[in-house]
Amino acid sequence: MDDHPPGLHADSPVLSRGYLGLIAICALMGMPVAIAAAAFTSLTDRLREALWVDLPDAAGWAEPPAWYVIVLPALGGLIVAAAVVRLPGRGGHSPVDGLSLAPLPLSTLPGILLAALATLAFGLVLGPEAPLIALGLALGLLVARLVGAEGDGAKLLGLAGAFAAISIVLGGPLPSSLVLLEIVAVSGTVAAPALVPTLAPGFVAAGTGALAFTGIADWPGLGEASIHAPSLAEYATVRVVDIAWCLVAAVAIAVTVAIARPVARRVAERSARHPIAALVAGGLAVGALAVIFRAVTDQPVDLVLFSGQTTLPETVAETSAGVLALAMVAKVAAYAISLGAGFRGGPIFPTVAIGGGLGALLAIVLPGFDATPAVVAGVAAAGAAGLRLPISGVVLAAFVIGGGIAQTLPIAVLASVTGWLTALAVDRAAERRRAPA
Repeated sequence: MDDHPPGLHADSPVLSRGYLGLIAICALMGMPVAIAAAAFTSLTDRLREALWVDLPDAAGWAEPPAWYVIVLPALGGLIVAAAVVRLPGRGGHSPVDGLSLAPLPLSTLPGILLAALATLAFGLVLGPEAPLIALGLALGLLVARLVGAEGDGAKLLGLAGAFAAISIVLGGPLPSSLVLLEIVAVSGTVAAPALVPTLAPGFVAAGTGALAFTGIADWPGLGEASIHAPSLAEYATVRVVDIAWCLVAAVAIAVTVAIARPVARRVAERSARHPIAALVAGGLAVGALAVIFRAVTDQPVDLVLFSGQTTLPETVAETSAGVLALAMVAKVAAYAISLGAGFRGGPIFPTVAIGGGLGALLAIVLPGFDATPAVVAGVAAAGAAGLRLPISGVVLAAFVIGGGIAQTLPIAVLASVTGWLTALAVDRAAERRRAPA
């Protein structure tokens, strides 16, 4: 009788000396990669605070004037254009096609990080996960070069670096690994039997990388840069009315989020010949949307600008349906423009913020829809629709909501799968419209 579990035998390659050596290397490199990723997010946060808080305070403004809100994203567009046009790697992977785990040479890293820094700190509506993945991939490949790993070994180390880097904004090794696992599985680049051996080194790197935030012995660790969870009322038991409304909400939210990508593709196609003009015009448009929103609602421009990482609790707590509706319309439009104009960043944080805000809005306008399952359904549906990944939608909802997910888990699953199917239907409809007659 076989004493080994299925797929793992005494002569399995995962028990080879080379593979076990890679596991050990990943364990050692996890924390340095996580610290490098934390340094980038800290730099982004500090620059954003300097531009949007410190400078206006120094100028004596109670809030940034309209011209400043419009000009700053456009200036970010010029910096992104310099990175895209002048530096190796063209600023990295375009977010229009989602997240990428393609290997990246270290020489492309300065351009990628500069483009992302100008996007995230200057007010554009994209998240930090894409540049963090690029940073982890490049550092993993650097480690591979230093230890002399080649071929599949180098790829494993690069992927492990991505796991360690993104875990700092996605709640640690478990949620980040589940999201990346689904991305790798859907991409088809790794055969099913090789999935676990391929991803295990990254899981180890993400685990040791978490030590940078949990701390060791007397060292308290670093502060995490993850998205802030809103404070939701406790939800004692699932109600039938909430299940019914969650399906309706999931479809509406998924359509709203998913349609941003085909719209962004059209914008990208038209702006490909003039990338600099597109980036500047895109920055002006995003700033103008924020100014219009503030003029109409007297609410801060932060509800429209940025990835939504820090403003999700404030958005979910808003009680005015009119304010929420206008904020979400402006946010979705700014997100689509940021994608299509050529800015660099990721789709996860903006879609989570949009989903949470739309969920809170539907809880106000739909009779009997409890706010807690509404927000959970919104985050799950938007995450699944934005990434086109159903399991990731539930993972993101669990990560963002935290302990409050327990009783709403069935709603999160239903909303996520519904959002995923809706997003695929939106993509199919967009492809048919683009196809020649």
